[in-house]
Amino acid sequence: MIENRPVVTTDEVFAVNEKIRWLGLVSDRGDVLLNQMRPGVKSYLPSQFDTEFITLGPLTILGVRERYFEYLKGVDCVVVWFGLAAYALGRLANQVLAVCITKDRQAVINFQEWLERKQKEIGPN
Repeated sequence: MIENRPVVTTDEVFAVNEKIRWLGLVSDRGDVLLNQMRPGVKSYLPSQFDTEFITLGPLTILGVRERYFEYLKGVDCVVVWFGLAAYALGRLANQVLAVCITKDRQAVINFQEWLERKQKEIGPN
């Protein structure tokens, strides 16, 4: 069972692109599996907000996947652009990965391409 064992490592995610600032990984039950800033990078938010976001945001946003799966075959990735950064969210098996990326379109594209490869490698939930 991979429910409580992270399906990725922080090193693996941070290696995707140097502009990934933070990552969080949560199980479908809402258990926080990873919550880490890139070493040497200061968060835009107080640390309690990173924890709050990873426990509430991704599962809520990606929850539409279940409702519309029959018609749209799920949600692969959601990207939210803020003033300073983009947040990208995606499922990996029965876990949800969220990353904060310095606002850079190519970095977001790199993450989306990596996420798609990783989803195929890990398989469905």
